[in-house]
Amino acid sequence: MAKQVARAERSKDKPPSAGKKKARINYMADFETTTDPNDCRVWSWGLLEIDKPEYDNAEVGTDIDSFIERVKQHNSTIYFHNLKFDGMFILDWLLKNSYTHTTADNLRTDKTFKSLISDNGVFYSITIQWDNGHSCEIRDSFKKLPMAVSRIAKSFKLEETKGSIDYEAYRPVGHELTAEEEDYLRKDLVIPAKALKEVLDSGMTGLTVAGDSLREYKRLTGSEHFKRMFPVLHESIDSEIRRAYRGGFTYADKRFKGRVVGGGIVLDVNSLYPSIMKHKIIPYGEPRFVRGMVEPTDERPLVIFSVTFTAKIKPNHIPCIQIKGSSIFTATEYLEEIKEPTTLMVTNVDWELYNDHYDIEVLAYGGGWAFKAVKGMFDVYIDKWSEVKAKEKGGKREIAKLHLNSLYGKFATNPNVTSKIPTLKDGAVKLVRGEDEKVPPVYTAAGVFITSFARNLTIRSAQASYEHFAYADTDSLHLLGDHWIIGEDTDGNKTVLNPPEGVEIHPSKLGAWKFEYDYDSAFYIRAKAYLEHLPDTEALCDDPECDVRHDYVTRIAGLPTHIASTLSFDDLRPGLVLNGKLTPKTVPGGVVLRDTPFELKIN
Repeated sequence: MAKQVARAERSKDKPPSAGKKKARINYMADFETTTDPNDCRVWSWGLLEIDKPEYDNAEVGTDIDSFIERVKQHNSTIYFHNLKFDGMFILDWLLKNSYTHTTADNLRTDKTFKSLISDNGVFYSITIQWDNGHSCEIRDSFKKLPMAVSRIAKSFKLEETKGSIDYEAYRPVGHELTAEEEDYLRKDLVIPAKALKEVLDSGMTGLTVAGDSLREYKRLTGSEHFKRMFPVLHESIDSEIRRAYRGGFTYADKRFKGRVVGGGIVLDVNSLYPSIMKHKIIPYGEPRFVRGMVEPTDERPLVIFSVTFTAKIKPNHIPCIQIKGSSIFTATEYLEEIKEPTTLMVTNVDWELYNDHYDIEVLAYGGGWAFKAVKGMFDVYIDKWSEVKAKEKGGKREIAKLHLNSLYGKFATNPNVTSKIPTLKDGAVKLVRGEDEKVPPVYTAAGVFITSFARNLTIRSAQASYEHFAYADTDSLHLLGDHWIIGEDTDGNKTVLNPPEGVEIHPSKLGAWKFEYDYDSAFYIRAKAYLEHLPDTEALCDDPECDVRHDYVTRIAGLPTHIASTLSFDDLRPGLVLNGKLTPKTVPGGVVLRDTPFELKIN
């Protein structure tokens, strides 16, 4: 799988079939499907050439057979904006029409296909050699535009807006589309097609945004320079370094969660990860192994090491140690006390933070890796795309944001790329784990330290306003209190005139905190789950990520926005069960979405 992904990222949309250099056409596609598990099928499809993304150019049909016949007419690359869903209908059709799955790199035989589906079920592409000699590569546009269609329209400043239809209505075989249904389908094609055209025209032709960003960085700095700075490390070394890789800091403070509290402000970091890549030293080169205690030096100022310890949170400090993969600790919990000796792989950045927040007893140092480091490796990349983001609007600005926010994660890509193979079982598609497969890592240490420095910034900024700190999510702080003075800066931007000590406020400066909005009351449920009531929503209405409904900002991970947005404080009670969350179920024909009860656990 990994070799195929790498080739696809480098291919710039070359035809997948060997020796057939025929013109390829890029399309945006969409399926509308039935919801009955006993009658699962495509009842309408849409197809729109990305280079001609006008409403009237969209083609429509009413069953998957006619869709297949249409796309077989020439070589093409087809994008669906949720290939994991739509792709199951295509896989079902292929397997039931005598097409053979192969793991070969090239498709040289008609009626064969290959797929790029990760071990955890993420769909990247399906490549098909049709029975007439033409070929088709089907991709997931969500990997290029990781946002809902409605947000694409807002972010790219498009005239079109996403519509809606009755998804549950019965539509028999041969159903003729109503004017409303056809209009809905056409808009669902035009919006991502227009955005995708802008993305592809900018040179982002790989399978994923992260792949595009890495290729862009190599182009700007030079491939040979990249190889010197970021050598491929041995699998065993990478595996040890990867143990120190952790995500963003997301935490609801226990002092304030589970009840309605007063108002406050929300601050967001301007481009958190890009700011770290710009302002902090980043590791490079071959690391040196050091036994026992590993300390930073002038020559090698960044270290990753193993340490066994116990810890207890200091009074009035925010917990920041999380232990994953343990039978003792909950993976999402930030611990206040660690009584049993525990071994972690940590960066010196994290270790210094832990010691500032906890009373720690070290039982043993297990050695680790010391890195050379330098600041400025990403300047040419960050400066270029920051300037585009600052000067442009609409699609160009969104492309800049995608590049700025995607590169860091590519460095820590997991080298375990075992794929899943589609087969048929009891008339339905089943994804079976393929043979183990690994590829060389990129340079995990860079990702480890970028995320480590980012957590450090967020947590220390929260600690600077400990008395008021209620919630954080990676690059945001929610601070309670009615003492905040909201005014305007010299440029007329709404801001906080009395920020916490040590917290820089600026509307656009890379790495500074930007005032987002203020609220008059809030209910923090847990990490990634809260409601905040707003006195005024006008300031947020132009934000494409705005989830404001009836004067609330609502974030509840795992619950669809259209359900979460109906909630108010009065609804929040222990044992609350909500309907409307749809989970996929594979059945003969494809996939149906089942209404699954969602329990909102409130402690």
